Amino acid sequence: MDEVSLEMELNKYITPDGQLAPDIISGLSSSSAPLQLESVTKVGQLLRSKKRSADATVQAVVDSGLLPNVIDMLSSSNAALVSESSSILLSVTLGTSQQTSAAVCAGAIPQLLQVASTSDIEEVKHNALLSLGNIAGDSDALQDVFLRERAFRPALDILADPSTFSPKTVNTATWVMETCTAPGARWRHHDISTFSEAIPILCKFIQQKNKSKPLAAVVKALRRICSSQQAAKMIFEAGACPRLVHFCTSKNDGLREDALNVVSRFAFEEGRLLQSILDHGVLQALHTCITDHVKSRQLACFVVSNIAMAAPPQAEPLVESSILPLLLEIVTNEEDAGVRREAATVIQHLATKGEKTGDYYSSLVEADCVEACCAALRSQDGQTVEKAVRIIAYLIDTPWSGADDAIERLEDSGGVNLLRRVWLERKFTGWKSSLAAHTLLRAYFPEAAKHPRV
Repeated sequence: MDEVSLEMELNKYITPDGQLAPDIISGLSSSSAPLQLESVTKVGQLLRSKKRSADATVQAVVDSGLLPNVIDMLSSSNAALVSESSSILLSVTLGTSQQTSAAVCAGAIPQLLQVASTSDIEEVKHNALLSLGNIAGDSDALQDVFLRERAFRPALDILADPSTFSPKTVNTATWVMETCTAPGARWRHHDISTFSEAIPILCKFIQQKNKSKPLAAVVKALRRICSSQQAAKMIFEAGACPRLVHFCTSKNDGLREDALNVVSRFAFEEGRLLQSILDHGVLQALHTCITDHVKSRQLACFVVSNIAMAAPPQAEPLVESSILPLLLEIVTNEEDAGVRREAATVIQHLATKGEKTGDYYSSLVEADCVEACCAALRSQDGQTVEKAVRIIAYLIDTPWSGADDAIERLEDSGGVNLLRRVWLERKFTGWKSSLAAHTLLRAYFPEAAKHPRV
């Protein structure tokens, strides 16, 4: 049948007011499998027509009140009927939120679960998975229904044994998990109990050899799940740590950044979790990330910042690593204000730890920390300036053996004039920075602490 003849035939399937033709409605409501198949095939032809609005056809199906009939066909023993009805339901869940809600209200989720779990026909399984994912991603309300029904179980079953399914099916399963873990419009975090059964399977999946696209989807799901200390511990106990550290240097931007986000949660938890990422080379991975991946530099510095806040035994490897001079170079020269600020935060955390004992101060000064902070005093970012002033205060105001060296370095780097500028230009540098700078000047450089003559 040529295109013109086909369109003329399809015109018979829709009434002038946009409703399904009476014979199609009759077939959909029939108990005869052949009549049902004939009707769903006609609806499928309407949906596949490039010259017709799929939303209008879906609405005609919804308006007919026969969505429950189409859904019931998913349990038919007639493979062709199941295939056509699964295709129609996929179109419905691709429609408006109201149309997707109509499918859910008509009982779509339990039937889709059954088909996605048991069908041996790849297209049917694929359609069912896509429909479930569309429901999860439609709205917060439908995502809630999806999660109450644990409608991600077929996707988990696939990811638990991916070698027995096609790459297409595996990719779709990972997409379902990525979609159903999304925080939604209200940016809420799901209760960890919702995904407790998913964590071990997702962690096992990322430890296997897979392509970057499905790996990225699963790591994104883990990142979304990892919103609490309990979730981080569950992911750690599932053995995901080595791979997550490895992904911190991935060339896939999304995979790398999601891995960094999960690792940052590990870094925030002192003890076993932090030690685990240290043992698996996180410092070298972060060095590579900061050096080679401009897009992820700020996030990588944030992870380092979490490590810097740890107790001395776990923070010490950071001080001794090649990251410290790299961070000070960023504090000195970085043009991106966010990256520079985050790097300065790391140094501030380390300086704070030495306030009573002077720990790390020798390493900081020898790595030209004072010079870097003087350069940061020229920044247009008020927060960076404030951090630089505080770091300088720690290094010259704390009683330790190298304080005089730090003061000399400050003078040689033009730091006294820069501190005076911070003090006097409080409108731009902020009153906290101004006050702190003036306090240092009065204590160590009293001539520079005097108000300018008018």
